[in-house]
Amino acid sequence: MIRVLIVEDDVRIAEINRRLVEKVPDYSVVGIATDEVQAKEQLHILDPDLVLLDIFFPDMNGLELLRFMKQNYPYVDVIMITAAKDLKSIREAIQSGVFDFIIKPVIYDRMLETLEKYKHFHYEMEQLSSQMTAVSQQQVDALLRGRSEKMKEPYYPKGIDKLTLDKIMEHLQYAGHGISADKLGRMVGISRSTARRYLEYLVTQGSLRADVVYGTVGRPERVYHVM
Repeated sequence: MIRVLIVEDDVRIAEINRRLVEKVPDYSVVGIATDEVQAKEQLHILDPDLVLLDIFFPDMNGLELLRFMKQNYPYVDVIMITAAKDLKSIREAIQSGVFDFIIKPVIYDRMLETLEKYKHFHYEMEQLSSQMTAVSQQQVDALLRGRSEKMKEPYYPKGIDKLTLDKIMEHLQYAGHGISADKLGRMVGISRSTARRYLEYLVTQGSLRADVVYGTVGRPERVYHVM
């Protein structure tokens, strides 16, 4: 069983990620930490195999915790799950040896893909470690190839186009207080009904949540928030 620690300051998002991870066989979420103190305590006590780590916290920068982990817990693997999109953060995370870097809002299929790849990598490393202290070039190649193979294109239902979805997700990054289908449609250049179809799809994927807002006039409106 792969022991996972989630480090995320938003309890709601942490719980969504927990449910998502535990849908995958051989994974168990052993703890959720919402700040630096909890993260360091749980790293010491719970001995996780894998940490799902955000970057933005009120009391710390996740990259600082990443550096701490690499110095004190070098055998713990890390997958970044964050809204950070700047190249400096991405570069530092990659140079620090993260297994993957996933940008919020998280698409379930993308998360599932990296969890399956990590599971294969983790058990391959365990098997090799139990059998030998040195490996061949072919074995190294197989380990690295498993990590770097191109992600399989996720399946999208009828009416959902990847390019349009990517464009919508780009706009959603800046919808801090929520967004309606009408507003998104005007921003992206698509009809209100098309925008709503994509937004509802992202709700089913756990990337958005929908609230109903009652105005002073007219019908209630659905407003979507990034998880």
